[in-house]
Amino acid sequence: MKNALLKIGEMAELNHVSTQTLRLYAKNKLVEPQYMNPETGYRYYTLEQCAKLDLIRALKSCHLPLQKIREIFELASEERLIQVLEEEIGALSGEIYTSSVSRNNLLRIQKNLQMLNALPPFGQAFFEYIPERKLDVQNTEFDFFSQGYEGYERMLRHMQNYLHEKKLPPSYFINVSTIMDKEHFMNRTYTSQSAFIFVDELYPDTGNIRTLPSGMYLSVASDNTALEETYANKLYEEIQRHDMIPCGDYICEVLTQFPLHRSGQLIYKIQIPVRRQM
Repeated sequence: MKNALLKIGEMAELNHVSTQTLRLYAKNKLVEPQYMNPETGYRYYTLEQCAKLDLIRALKSCHLPLQKIREIFELASEERLIQVLEEEIGALSGEIYTSSVSRNNLLRIQKNLQMLNALPPFGQAFFEYIPERKLDVQNTEFDFFSQGYEGYERMLRHMQNYLHEKKLPPSYFINVSTIMDKEHFMNRTYTSQSAFIFVDELYPDTGNIRTLPSGMYLSVASDNTALEETYANKLYEEIQRHDMIPCGDYICEVLTQFPLHRSGQLIYKIQIPVRRQM
């Protein structure tokens, strides 16, 4: 039997934990030394206790606190154990969802900031291929073209309230952009009362999701919101000059609103999908 007894240092080394960790587990009555030598007062672990230590380490690596692990060990029934595990799984799933959404939105912010260095000079029209994108669109009573930046800010509050009411992660509330029907663009009766956010595969189906198909877009970037109508006219003229037609709605995509940018203004890119006339 003596050969099966392990000092605390031996138990720690065997299981790749520190002696401080074993003392903490003992203090919390999770894994306590099983045998004490009455002559020396030394306490020993057994190999059989390694299985319990393995389970503790596995649960702890799943972000369960020691108090919860102790509760699991003290449960009297398998049914209650399953219930506790289901509660922890649900909580962890929520954390994973929130973290994944945050990661996706941070990557989008990073991509937009990196894109700034690749943009042509502000005010210059250019063609670009853009992959498919999904939007959550909200119609508002405000109009950017008639109310200017104040109207845009009111559209932002509308979108923010919408996300709050739907209990959607606030990390989606970045670079809120606007959209205008193709007909208004082609008639040059510019009006934009719809705001949108870009969404990913984790975003729930709110009933307001629209898909922008992939394709060739004619775009203009700027850091002056007062010039959007001027640049919208420029897009229209460029489409006519290249003998093309729009095949989708006009959007004004906000690339960044960070005040740290040297211009101190938001940077946006107006764009519309186009194709050659048949």
